[in-house]
Amino acid sequence: MLRLFAVTGCARVLAGAIAFVFWGSLAVSARAEGLSPEEALRKFNTAAGFSMELVAAEPMIRQPVAMQFDRRGRMWVIQYLQYPNPAGLKAVKVDNYLRTIYDRVPEPPPKGPKGVDRITILEDTDGDGRADKTKDFISDLNLATGLAIGYGGVFVAQTPYLLFYPDRNRDDVPDGDPEVLLSGFGMEDSHAVLNSLQWGPDGWLYGAQGSTVTAHIGDLTFQQGIWRYHPVTKKFELFAEGGGNTWGVDFDRHGNIIAGTNYGQRAMLHQVQGAYYEKNFGKHGELQNPYAFGYFTHAPYKDFVGGHVTIGGIVYQADAYPYYLRNQYLAANVLSNAINWHRIEVDGSTFKNSHGDQLVTTDDQWFRPVDCTVGPDGQLYIADWYDQRANHVDPRDDWDKSNGRIYRLKYKGVPPAAPFDLDKTPTEALVKMLGHKNDWYVRQARQVLAERKPSEIWPALERDLRGIDEHRALESLWTLYVTGAWDEKLALQALGHGAADVRTWGVRFLGDDRTLTPDERDRLIALAASEQHPTVRSQLACTAKRLNASDGLPIVAAMLRHADDVKDPFIPLLLWWAIEDKATSDREAVLSLFTDPAAWQLPLARQAMIERLARRYCAAGTPADFDSAARLLSLAPSAQDAELVFAGMTEGLQGRRFESPPKQLAAPIAEVWSKGHHTLPLLKLALRVNYQPAHDLALARVADAGTPEKERLVLINLVGQVAGTECVPVLLGVVEQPKASGKVRKEALLALQRFNDPKIATALVKLYPALPADLRSVTRSLLCARAAGAQLLLAEVDGGRMDPKEIGTEELRQIVGLNVADLTRLVEKHWGKMGQATPDEKRAFIHGVKTSLKLAPGNPVAGKEVFTKVCATCHNLFGEGNKIGPELTGADRKNLDFLLTSLVDPSAVIRKDYLLYQALLNDGRSLSGLLVENTPATVTLLDAKNQRTTVDQADIDQLEPAPLSMMPEKLLDPLSAQQVRDLISYIQSAGPPGAAAAAAR
Repeated sequence: MLRLFAVTGCARVLAGAIAFVFWGSLAVSARAEGLSPEEALRKFNTAAGFSMELVAAEPMIRQPVAMQFDRRGRMWVIQYLQYPNPAGLKAVKVDNYLRTIYDRVPEPPPKGPKGVDRITILEDTDGDGRADKTKDFISDLNLATGLAIGYGGVFVAQTPYLLFYPDRNRDDVPDGDPEVLLSGFGMEDSHAVLNSLQWGPDGWLYGAQGSTVTAHIGDLTFQQGIWRYHPVTKKFELFAEGGGNTWGVDFDRHGNIIAGTNYGQRAMLHQVQGAYYEKNFGKHGELQNPYAFGYFTHAPYKDFVGGHVTIGGIVYQADAYPYYLRNQYLAANVLSNAINWHRIEVDGSTFKNSHGDQLVTTDDQWFRPVDCTVGPDGQLYIADWYDQRANHVDPRDDWDKSNGRIYRLKYKGVPPAAPFDLDKTPTEALVKMLGHKNDWYVRQARQVLAERKPSEIWPALERDLRGIDEHRALESLWTLYVTGAWDEKLALQALGHGAADVRTWGVRFLGDDRTLTPDERDRLIALAASEQHPTVRSQLACTAKRLNASDGLPIVAAMLRHADDVKDPFIPLLLWWAIEDKATSDREAVLSLFTDPAAWQLPLARQAMIERLARRYCAAGTPADFDSAARLLSLAPSAQDAELVFAGMTEGLQGRRFESPPKQLAAPIAEVWSKGHHTLPLLKLALRVNYQPAHDLALARVADAGTPEKERLVLINLVGQVAGTECVPVLLGVVEQPKASGKVRKEALLALQRFNDPKIATALVKLYPALPADLRSVTRSLLCARAAGAQLLLAEVDGGRMDPKEIGTEELRQIVGLNVADLTRLVEKHWGKMGQATPDEKRAFIHGVKTSLKLAPGNPVAGKEVFTKVCATCHNLFGEGNKIGPELTGADRKNLDFLLTSLVDPSAVIRKDYLLYQALLNDGRSLSGLLVENTPATVTLLDAKNQRTTVDQADIDQLEPAPLSMMPEKLLDPLSAQQVRDLISYIQSAGPPGAAAAAAR
């Protein structure tokens, strides 16, 4: 019972680790509390040489969520006052993830409902560093979360729209109604809507969309990801899919996209073109491409410090701060009330991170930094949401909307920026500005030039492109592109350039065009064969996916010969995605990649392509696809190579059942089988398609105690998935083998779960007393899953042959979930009703714990022992424990009200990422657990015992979230007052007891 603390409860107690949670929690936040701006300012601690300065505060600015400086050096701020609910809409359905379906799609402004969000211009007219003049550009927006200035107006992200407000006379008043540029962004969750508009170096407008909304734009559907829109061509693309609840997008000096995250002890994602990134797959489902067969994770991190939400970050590219911060990632950490900087280190074609230091900290728990930007003075500006709440678990709108602050992180001796107006700056001066040490000016200059498109600057830019300054050459290439100079001559020049960044972007621009001249095609193929720099090869793979097969696949063929790329974090999957994109549209061209036997020996082909291609065809499963799989098998030069195909085919067929092998595969399998080499990969495939000789051999090997354990485990698992009831005696025989390893016996028990055979329960109840403790636990889960087994188990308790304490709360819930009256009565007879404490009892208990905490301190050393018993089965804190639930070190562990409320009332608001699901299967089983994977073919549940159960979608009658948390109530009841104090002391501590002293020694 105690070990269930962590699965859902700790996930909520400690603010979770998956959903983007910079606002919302169970803690009650009073209005207009916290510190005054001046008092808050005195609380800040900053790195040496830095200080915090107040730029603006309430009532001038409230709830700031996004900032941009305009071409006159004025700050534009979105005040997110309408949050969290859109005006004028009625919620008709709210799911367990707090995703809301509204009664209609609102019309765009000005016809749609008027909210209270506003875009406000802040100006410092007297030069003292503090805003003294404000003007609302627009004041009736309805959930506006991003803005970008350009093309004679302002681009505004207001879900479900991307809008453009013209202001061509620059009087800070819209010239008219906004133009709707895009429609269909998701609006189900205001914590995850489109956000972070930024101009890319290629002239596209980039943005993010978060995790719990779904966009439907044209024929494209997606959830989280990075998207882009071209203001001239009006094209829209999903640049990269996945990545969690991204809030914050920036570009480094190479033009790489660096995005913020809410994902555990990680700080950023490096988003590359056409790639797929990790998601919470149980919550959001699979990637839009079911054949991605892999995804990229966040940048690996060493020595992470702070809470798990890192957002609003920028790559620092100015000279106002010390050199050690140049080109490093500076970002807001909402849950730790801090601004941290993170080292960006090269890792092949991508990056990894390590902790740099904390630039800003405070013990003011109301400081909630949500956005950062660099100003014309080269210094960091910070938007402070300022609220006691830091999480959005509670849907109630009790936010303190009376306040909000904007700060400048000032470094000693840095002067303010001189007045300027880039819209009035001569073109020649803008070209010179491309070499400015503060990248803010570089970006602005390039954007103004993109809008003017002055062809007279091209000769100067081309000279710079040929110069020795590699970064200036890159800036020149970008500017040539956005001003319209891109042609074949420039493309070939870029592909042959000495700077890797220039070659990378030459490849990128050709892919964006999607069509090649013969010379461009030949040069790209040659470059793919000879290129030595991993970032160029990475982009070549991205571009190959975008091109047609006749242009893209020769690039892939050349790149497969780069053996070292098999170790690169990105390139193997990027190449697979390029192949997969053509797998069915250009079957012969794809298969021709493997007609040469030598190709099968290439490390990239063997480790990343062949298996996936076989899986791709069998997962699609049409006759044409099975034909292609058989053709790939026929191309295998050796039996060892054929095993790669077998493995991929088997994986692709997961979740499917066959009366007999598909005719396209029957003959190839029979032919290989007849040769007598019945290897495990062949046996697994043959079993999956119900090839009878394989079935007989598999059962014999399962029963044979001499079969190697590794092979036996695999075959038991597969037999449990595909065999009929004839395998039940064999599996029971394995369970009864006392000399078999615990792993093998456990696997046999898990395999037996699928079979609704009364003999199983009878045999297991009889065998139960002789089983070791770990196998007893699995056996109880099996018995509790069906009424017949539960009846026998409870009869043992009722007859006094089993101690009632042996059956845990999760198993009792499983029995009650069967909805059998006789079973429920037996549960109530021996354990009482599975009910909840009253609200008054919960409030009294919380008050008692608070009083106890005031009377005596907790001991974190002793608390660690309590945590190990109560929480560590499912959670990891300070590097110790399991990971069924979220990693807790980076969570918001300081909020005592939230912590206690969730401990005592875990089902009050269940964390949306850690809902307990109940599955009723058509074979009579009842299963429960976290939904960790949900594919078109299968569902995987993870229970409180860290046991995964995968079932076919076709076998599920009902799959619904449970009304209760997986964490039971009265968790603290068995603990003494001192143990409760100790546990809380440890959870809220800075680290493991004694760690600081040990580090000092």
